Amino acid sequence: MLKDIDSLMEKYEIDAILATGSGFEDPNIFWLTGFRSSDRIIYFQNKGEKGLVACGFNTLERVEKESFIKKTYDLSEFYIQLLRENKMIADSMESIYDPMLRELFTGKTIGVPDNFPASYLIMLQQLGYDVKVVRDLLKEGRATKTTEEIKTIRKAGDITTGAISNVVEMIKNTTVGENKTLLHEGSPLTVGQVKLTLEHFLLDNNAESSEDIILAVGEKAFDWHYLGTLDDKMKSDVPIILDVFPRLKLDRYIADVTRTIVKGKPTERVQQMFDAVQAAGDASIDAMTDGTRYDDVNLACFNTLKKHGFDSRRLNPDAVDGMTHGLGHGIGLDVHEFPSMYRRDHLFREGHVMAIEPGVYLQNIGGVRIENDYVVKKGKAELLTRGLDNVIIV
Repeated sequence: MLKDIDSLMEKYEIDAILATGSGFEDPNIFWLTGFRSSDRIIYFQNKGEKGLVACGFNTLERVEKESFIKKTYDLSEFYIQLLRENKMIADSMESIYDPMLRELFTGKTIGVPDNFPASYLIMLQQLGYDVKVVRDLLKEGRATKTTEEIKTIRKAGDITTGAISNVVEMIKNTTVGENKTLLHEGSPLTVGQVKLTLEHFLLDNNAESSEDIILAVGEKAFDWHYLGTLDDKMKSDVPIILDVFPRLKLDRYIADVTRTIVKGKPTERVQQMFDAVQAAGDASIDAMTDGTRYDDVNLACFNTLKKHGFDSRRLNPDAVDGMTHGLGHGIGLDVHEFPSMYRRDHLFREGHVMAIEPGVYLQNIGGVRIENDYVVKKGKAELLTRGLDNVIIV
């Protein structure tokens, strides 16, 4: 949360934070300012003070109207002077940053995020500023969500489960043709058609795919990030993994939901996979609470899978079958953000929002994955992606 930035500056031993970019390209900028735009702006904050936005011309006017940041720094005169001198602004950033920092910066060391432009970093160092890259500071600040952020992710979750429900109904209404191909209105139903249906639903609800949708049919889902080609045909009696992670167009937050759908009757082995994945997810959520080590939640999942007879790379690094990816990740303005469950000894805190996605993948069969988003509480974690069965057989 923004209120944590001062304490994070203490932790990382810096006196100010400096970032630049647009709210569309850089989630940090949107989180710091609430300014939804393609315009590049500068964010600056001394330790112990409120942050400010530096920009010029019409962008400044919109920041003052649309951002929750109340303090601004007008760069218009600097830009005008460069234009008078027939200089490219992009080639003269020292003429922007140096006078601004001489006026505003009150400390010794400036911290910049990992994606701060390298040329700007070198320029500031050449101007004599002590600059330190604080790779994780803003990521750590974003990891704990406010009540309003959680409400927005829940809204994204409702749209995501609604989109998947729409596809489930579409698959349910297909008939089965030759070679178990699903027929929709008499023609083979393809991955491309399903993705188009999903995209239409999302756009109608003011959301859009943050990246391509994962839609893998049968054996192809053994590769758990296989996107599916547009002409892949949907099939009956095999698991179909559908992983959807759209972004709200206005609010910018993301939900991440995966379901495995079987049209017809799953084989006994696929049913065993479903049962194991469901049990592993239940065990993970039962373990995930404020103050719990990340790895205790990991192990709740992987030990449950082991009891059901499935391997994992967490317990056996040489595993080929079983669960061969991590259990989950933070979700928010990015589809993958902090907390990272690979930081095994870190502790969950109330307000962390996690996408938890146990899965089992077997060669010659494919995979089963169930993914939902949860907010960590002092008691049991709260489900944010509601209204959709975990196991879907139609």
